[in-house]
Amino acid sequence: MTPQRTIEVYDSADELYRAAAALVATQLAAAINERGKALVALSGGSLTTRLYPLLANPPLREQIDWGTVSVLFADERYVPFDDTENTYRATRQTLLDHVPVQAEQVFPVPTYYRDPEQAAAIYQQQTAALLTAHGGQFDLVVLGMGPDGHTASLFPRHPTLAALADRLVVVVPDAPKPPPLRLSLTPAALNTARTVLFVVSGSDKAAAVAAALAETSDPLEQPTRLIQPVNGQVAWLLDQAAGERVGDL
Repeated sequence: MTPQRTIEVYDSADELYRAAAALVATQLAAAINERGKALVALSGGSLTTRLYPLLANPPLREQIDWGTVSVLFADERYVPFDDTENTYRATRQTLLDHVPVQAEQVFPVPTYYRDPEQAAAIYQQQTAALLTAHGGQFDLVVLGMGPDGHTASLFPRHPTLAALADRLVVVVPDAPKPPPLRLSLTPAALNTARTVLFVVSGSDKAAAVAAALAETSDPLEQPTRLIQPVNGQVAWLLDQAAGERVGDL
């Protein structure tokens, strides 16, 4: 079954991120209201500097009962927690340290293991356990997209895409974007979501956005096409620069 898909294009990046933050708050609040708790998977990149500070400050901060939210990460660069490239570090600095989320309900990718396969196995277990505790679904997955079309750490034409099967977590070696070693949730994990939110800004993403939204795109060329929640919806939020070719579809 094809998930429900919506596309919204905003005049500016500021408007885009305000709308995205409001939608994140609404989705989490609705999940908590309906089920008493929420499970979210967060991404890094520009989301940490543009989106998360909006959630960490009034009025959105007060709209979410953070004590009932569990946080996973859609992907992570395999670097220590104190490395400036670490997504958990950036998310902690811009969001998690500023809201009353329970420390035991935040699950960073354990990049302190020497063997990334061991870290992936542990994160697989944590992800599976959290999904079980939340009715088998993420309430919300927040993703970005790179100019090359990658999302999370799922890169176009990367050998990993052909070997994902039903794993929830995968090691991504030789990523074309530094740092080259990463861990990522797989489409099998992301497709459990009730809502997947793509937040994309910038003219350098316009071609990738158009390709991702085209029905004839090859999923191995456009990994966002692999994100098709079985019982969920996909929302694309774009600024005018990123969405400049959407009207041509």
